[in-house]
Amino acid sequence: MSARTGGEPGCIGTLCKLTGTPYGDIASFATTTAPEGLLVYIEASADDAATICRNLHGMRMAGFFTNANAVLVGRTRAPGIDSLTQHEAVLDALGGLAVPIIADVECGHVPPYAPLVNGARGHVLYTEHRNELTQTLT
Repeated sequence: MSARTGGEPGCIGTLCKLTGTPYGDIASFATTTAPEGLLVYIEASADDAATICRNLHGMRMAGFFTNANAVLVGRTRAPGIDSLTQHEAVLDALGGLAVPIIADVECGHVPPYAPLVNGARGHVLYTEHRNELTQTLT
């Protein structure tokens, strides 16, 4: 799949506070900059799974993922809780989006800290034998 990498994606704990503001208006960014859709990437730095689940539900209801062609979820060391893992939290909030959700992407707050460039054109190849994300600056 190919699309432009999302506008202000990254740490869920930071992004959830921007929904409903001009700084978290991903739908407008997509409409003006990436009408073909977005590769939205998110990651949890420290919040437990229940907090991540609540924050992602709020972001989804605010339209944060409306223009997503795929959601890339960074690998995390953030804790789960007894009844919910980080992966389950993401699927609970975003599983109904009808787009691929790719977990454990090597970006975010854990090594190797691979950077993703906001606004770059991205192509994702995700198969049983190969996982690849290529970004092109345009």
